[in-house]
Amino acid sequence: MKRILVGVDGSPESKQAAEFAAGLADALKAKLTLIYVAATPLTFGPEMEHHRLKDWEIANREYGSAVLREIAAHCARPGLRVETRLEEGPPAETLAQLAGLTGAGMIAVGHRGRSAGKRLLLGSVADRLAQISPGPVLIYRG
Repeated sequence: MKRILVGVDGSPESKQAAEFAAGLADALKAKLTLIYVAATPLTFGPEMEHHRLKDWEIANREYGSAVLREIAAHCARPGLRVETRLEEGPPAETLAQLAGLTGAGMIAVGHRGRSAGKRLLLGSVADRLAQISPGPVLIYRG
């Protein structure tokens, strides 16, 4: 395995998944790629003005950059190659596509442990990723 992708969102579970994947990448001498996917917001009618959408996108990218810096610093170890990427799109689909494009041996994500009802309403990146990933998915439950 030459590369492990980790989807991070700033949650405690994603941080734990990144730490676990960093240990695995270190042991396997693989590159660790941390990815924050800025989800595209749903817009509902004319009340979502263009400038509001732009403000939201800027704030989301700034937050994602901060999350990536924090987790990369926390995962840093001598000899471990850590790369960060800030992407946009639907999180599960974007992570799966990047895994295919980069030849990643595995994708790791955290799981928040939502109830079935909440997953139905809000969706679950981990569940969707497990369905569509071109390779193995490690779902870390905190």
